[in-house]
Amino acid sequence: MDKKQFPILGIDLGGTKIAASIIIDTDTIGKPKRVPTPHGKENIIQALLKLIEEFKQDNLIVGVGIATAGIVNPDTGEVIGSTGNLPGWEGTPIKKIIEEKMALPVHVENDANASAYAEYRASKFKADTCLVTVTLGTGIGVGIVINGSLYRGAHFAAGECGHLKVSLNNHRRCTCGLWDCWEAYGSGRGFVATGYDALSKISAHQSKLALKKEKLTTEDIIEAAKDNDLVAKQIIETWHEHVAAGMVSLCHTLDPDCFVITGGMGKFVDYVLLKDLIMDMTLPRISEKLEIYPSSLGERGGMIGVAELVLDTFNSSAKYTQSLQKK
Repeated sequence: MDKKQFPILGIDLGGTKIAASIIIDTDTIGKPKRVPTPHGKENIIQALLKLIEEFKQDNLIVGVGIATAGIVNPDTGEVIGSTGNLPGWEGTPIKKIIEEKMALPVHVENDANASAYAEYRASKFKADTCLVTVTLGTGIGVGIVINGSLYRGAHFAAGECGHLKVSLNNHRRCTCGLWDCWEAYGSGRGFVATGYDALSKISAHQSKLALKKEKLTTEDIIEAAKDNDLVAKQIIETWHEHVAAGMVSLCHTLDPDCFVITGGMGKFVDYVLLKDLIMDMTLPRISEKLEIYPSSLGERGGMIGVAELVLDTFNSSAKYTQSLQKK
């Protein structure tokens, strides 16, 4: 069997749900299975083991890839940095536990990194591309692929760009505890926070959103904008400015060929507006050929990317074995 055709079980572990699917050649086979993410480290591990066992009963699986929130050491498969979405998850040796229980090779990766790698592999970008994936969801995650490889940084924390500082005013506290992180403005939470700021001095005569001041949602703002509510439209434009601010910093740091936007908030992005905003704030040499794409994989990206990383491990092992045989 061609290694590209090896069936890998890809698992995307998030704060609210766990999604899993068999992955073959950068595609999901069948409809992904989803279960709620339980509370507590031990319960999450048990949920992962149960999912793997269920897939093993009906499928040939040669490896397991797990994409998870948090800072991950991919060499040991351990979560070494905390994430507010999975309390108590830091320090969990996921790879060691799963391999001992399931007798299958396991690769564990940060979820944003996995999504970035999936976009690179599935979209057939050139090997010398610098691709940056920006996941806009409850928070902001960034994955960086340079010359065909993930860039993880000296401490596996590259891509924690949701915590770029975008203001010096100490206006919004991020979930990480710091002030004015990009995530506090450009994420789904930031979008709603911008809505509350805009509505602080607005009456119901000026915008129907004023009636939602006590419980404002993303959907409220989007629907109001569709009804030509000018305040809602201004909130959306301001949010785009916030998203652009972080991407501009990434432009000047990495000089990427392209950005890929994914995550639940990605469907609300006006790509023409976002590109215009970025060009206005970026050196021309960097922005003139910059491309910004919507994700081609959506929520499947984490599962597909981590499965591809399992295949890379197989290929590396095969090359190492071949080199020994030639000696």
